[in-house]
Amino acid sequence: MTENNEFRGNVGQVVMGDSTAGPSLNNVLNLNMGEKEEKFLTKMQRTEINKKVKELEAISGINWKVFYRELLNKFGAAVMDEFLRSKFNEACDHLDSRIAEYSGANMKNDQPETQEPPLISIATASSQIQIKEIPCETCHENTQSLKKAHFKILVLFGLMVLMIVTEAVFLTFMAPAKASQEKAAIEHVADQNCHFDGKAQSIGSTVRMADGIVRQCMDAPGDAPSYWDIPQKPKNNH
Repeated sequence: MTENNEFRGNVGQVVMGDSTAGPSLNNVLNLNMGEKEEKFLTKMQRTEINKKVKELEAISGINWKVFYRELLNKFGAAVMDEFLRSKFNEACDHLDSRIAEYSGANMKNDQPETQEPPLISIATASSQIQIKEIPCETCHENTQSLKKAHFKILVLFGLMVLMIVTEAVFLTFMAPAKASQEKAAIEHVADQNCHFDGKAQSIGSTVRMADGIVRQCMDAPGDAPSYWDIPQKPKNNH
């Protein structure tokens, strides 16, 4: 006895047991599930991959065919027309890593190698420095000239001190003598006058003395004081 099976919903739900079957001794369920169709790269995806391959060629200088061959071998495709769409992201990641690899290598080659100078201790550096004496051709002459100039300065300084001391001694001894001369001169000037009755009379003056005699103030020779004398009457020549 065979009865028809009744299905509700999609055919895929049969796996979950969503079916109602009548009583049967032998229920045989034959399902023909179609295999999933593989899809290949779209035009935009192939353009993106081609862009990255060209960039790789420019960076590395290697022909683009080498990188396409690398992709086919890595992801199991004979030609790019049969490259699976599901492998697109992995292919892009692979190409990006290769771009980064070659970019880093180029940057390293472009940078000049800078080596830091070895550290040398101060003691070692000092021992390595050699001070070379440079012969001085005019040093001896300059030294002699300096010695002569120094000697001349000392001599001039000594002469100047001697002149100052001599002048000081001279002034010390000459001051009293000059004062005495000035005093004598003053006294001499004062003695040029004759004195009578408490008054000073100049030379040539006449005064009648107490004895009734007229006397004249006369100038004495030398430093002698003036004196009163009877004037001589002029002689008459006939």
